[in-house]
Amino acid sequence: MSYHEFILVVNFSSIIILVLLAMLLLIATRFRGESGYAAAIIVLPNIPVYIYNMSRMLGWHDITLFFFPISYSVNTLLMPLLWLFTRRNFDLDPRFKPVQLLHFLPAIVCVVIVLSIPMRKRMESILHEVTGDDTWIGDFNAAVITSQMIGYFVAIYIYLYRKKQYIKDNWSDAEYMQKEWIPKLMILFAALFVTVMTCYAIWPRTDAWLIQILNVMAMSFLVYNFIAHPTVPYIQGTSRMLVKDETVGFQSIPDEEQMRDICSQVKEYLETTNAFLRKDLSLSILSRETGIYQKLLSRSINEYLKQNFFELINEMRVGEAKRRLLLPENAGHTVDSLYEECGFRTRSTFFLAFKKVEGLSPAQWLNSVKKHTDQ
Repeated sequence: MSYHEFILVVNFSSIIILVLLAMLLLIATRFRGESGYAAAIIVLPNIPVYIYNMSRMLGWHDITLFFFPISYSVNTLLMPLLWLFTRRNFDLDPRFKPVQLLHFLPAIVCVVIVLSIPMRKRMESILHEVTGDDTWIGDFNAAVITSQMIGYFVAIYIYLYRKKQYIKDNWSDAEYMQKEWIPKLMILFAALFVTVMTCYAIWPRTDAWLIQILNVMAMSFLVYNFIAHPTVPYIQGTSRMLVKDETVGFQSIPDEEQMRDICSQVKEYLETTNAFLRKDLSLSILSRETGIYQKLLSRSINEYLKQNFFELINEMRVGEAKRRLLLPENAGHTVDSLYEECGFRTRSTFFLAFKKVEGLSPAQWLNSVKKHTDQ
């Protein structure tokens, strides 16, 4: 197989795979809101570029000229789409806003610049690309994409870090709601970006095949995780209340005695009602049920107990798990059978929380208690 044939096979196969992935994603998620962004990430920044690569290699000049400005604009869409996809998965108000169209301004600028180039110059640039030579438009496009990658990845990292803290302060099921696969997806894209840019700097012709192979891997990861980790069903139900509560402040900063009383009241409520066992428990729900302002609750838990809401609930759930592990009727049961009864969504979350509180796994803790009792 010649080099040209290899490029054609890689690009054609990538187009087929990405279209199938986008269709699978949309069908499996029943066109859920976030799936539109995910499908756009798969299709828009990639397929026009791959068609351009194929037509360029096959000598289809009319198609190549048509896709030339498109290919130099759509590849600037990946980072804005990743940013909007991330926001869509975590924002309390995920609706698209007109101001967000500014994220696509670089794509428009690239189209205008390419279209301003005379037709003869465009053909010369295409011929240079076929031979692997650098072109000023290619270098400009690479500079735009590089600046986007750096800027957006920094913004996404800061956003995800803040959102992680916010979720832990407001939800008991924080591990599930953080959607840990999304930060992993961003790390994967960042690693692919570094790999591609390094290879491109060494041998520019890798842009015709290496990006495609790595993209298919990244998009497969996106589709699998998006389908495997559905949207949290109860987050939308509490979003309006959260937004409303954030506009309500308390008149004065509580002193230590007030915070102690609030924490005692909250713990008593959680213990008497077993509300800490509810997987959908959030700070806003607790605020509504106890009649204490959400901000006041959060501040008291953070400053007096030196914990966030997520840690407080997990500590109480671990306490319940310890109580149940020692019950005679549970003597024949496995440790794994208890985690859902104690409010944990997954076995791994249960084990991590238990070890953080006790410094031991549930089985190790139970064995140590039994040894101490037998002595």
